[in-house]
Amino acid sequence: MSDLELQEIPLNASDWKYSGEGNMKIVFTYTGSEPSLNNWLLQLNKGEESSTLAAQLERRRDARTFSTLVVGPLIGRQYILEQRLVRVPHEFLSSLSERTQSRPAHRTHTHIDVDQGVGVLVPNMLANRSVTVELKPKWGFLPQSSSIAPANSVKHRVCRYCMHQHLKHKTPSKLCPLDLYSSTPNRINRALDALAESPQNNLRVFVNGVMTDTAHVEWSELKRVLVHILLKEQILVRLQRLQRELDVLDIEGVFPVYERAVECGVGANEPSVDDWVEAVGLFQTQMERSDKQVVLEYLLSMVLKDVSVMIMIEKWPVENGEMPEYKVAVVDTEPKKLAKMARYRDLSQDIVDNYLKLHPHPSSQKQCYE
Repeated sequence: MSDLELQEIPLNASDWKYSGEGNMKIVFTYTGSEPSLNNWLLQLNKGEESSTLAAQLERRRDARTFSTLVVGPLIGRQYILEQRLVRVPHEFLSSLSERTQSRPAHRTHTHIDVDQGVGVLVPNMLANRSVTVELKPKWGFLPQSSSIAPANSVKHRVCRYCMHQHLKHKTPSKLCPLDLYSSTPNRINRALDALAESPQNNLRVFVNGVMTDTAHVEWSELKRVLVHILLKEQILVRLQRLQRELDVLDIEGVFPVYERAVECGVGANEPSVDDWVEAVGLFQTQMERSDKQVVLEYLLSMVLKDVSVMIMIEKWPVENGEMPEYKVAVVDTEPKKLAKMARYRDLSQDIVDNYLKLHPHPSSQKQCYE
């Protein structure tokens, strides 16, 4: 690891405008006059960072390498954004935190980690004269694994997202992600309308770099363009296929394999970047899979079930019904941890148990279709 990877750039809090945030990260757009920062966004962590600068740099570098050398070969390198690692001083972060006031109410309980030493610059997908849509499509298939217990056979009929909604919300979203993943315009339209009605954390729309509600855009026109792009790019079709092929056994079948691997000592430590790269290579060659390979493929599937798809439509609004220029990127590609395997097993069972408690009879259960 070299400090040369950590760029020193001029940072003034007044040059950065709040653009949005998720559970773990907060994003700012550059508004200053430094040419090297034009058209870049700054991603910062929320929460508290207790590790050393060297450890932070190594972790950010590994995440960047994972995105480029692991996720890129799977979904297409053209969808992976460049990342520049930059030093962010405490004084800059403190000032930025004080200046960041216009945040959604449900996000104000978390704050910028003012002790982090490393930020990430990525190309600006929230440019002026554009509209950017961020989709988090989630799980895209119905598992058919024979490892699923008969008592949990509802998994074969009702998708993970639709069941999970009943555990998370009193009023579940009308969205079924399988509609979004389909190649049928009417189903994609239905999914987009459901997202507009209940965006949760699955839909965000930015106009000229500012997050806004779908009521403040020409939604019917935006939907038309989005459906065209999704059908042309086939990025969701690719994600769906990879999710399914990497998760053949379901967590009910994978978890015993994980336990066996741990007992043999091959699953005791978190995977290195080299482990991940090797796993992708073995997956693509379709060689016989070891226990370690089965578990790593499952975790890769979990990564792809949690990514976001950014679609930047340039020169918005479009004129005369023409199709505009656009760019598509896949973000939120951080690796998943072996240490969460038990959590994945428990959450899966909680979701099923809750859904069956609310809908014990098959006649009252939803039927999802791929």
